[in-house]
Amino acid sequence: MQFLALLVFVMVAFFGLYLVKRRKNNKKVNRFMIGSHGVAGCIGLLLLFMGQLRGYWSDWGWISVGLFSLLLIFGFLVFGKWFKQRKTPSLIIAIHGVFATTCIGVLTYSLIMVN
Repeated sequence: MQFLALLVFVMVAFFGLYLVKRRKNNKKVNRFMIGSHGVAGCIGLLLLFMGQLRGYWSDWGWISVGLFSLLLIFGFLVFGKWFKQRKTPSLIIAIHGVFATTCIGVLTYSLIMVN
């Protein structure tokens, strides 16, 4: 289940890159696209949490769950800001992306350490 969560997070990350590319090219990024990015992240976090509760991991698994939870909270704050202002600053989006990459790295490290 942890590998499935990792796969979901990687797909969400690539979709996030696609959203950034559309925004940079001044193409429309609608609410459905951003909402589906967030929902897919929630599904990945749910899979990660369920895998951790099954007890296959060490402490790194809980660290991954905590980091991804913070990432999801931060993402929804960005999402809320986008709905209010219609334009989110690029720096906040970049910070979200760097933190997401770090979270995926920690999750990959935890999978390598346990398996």
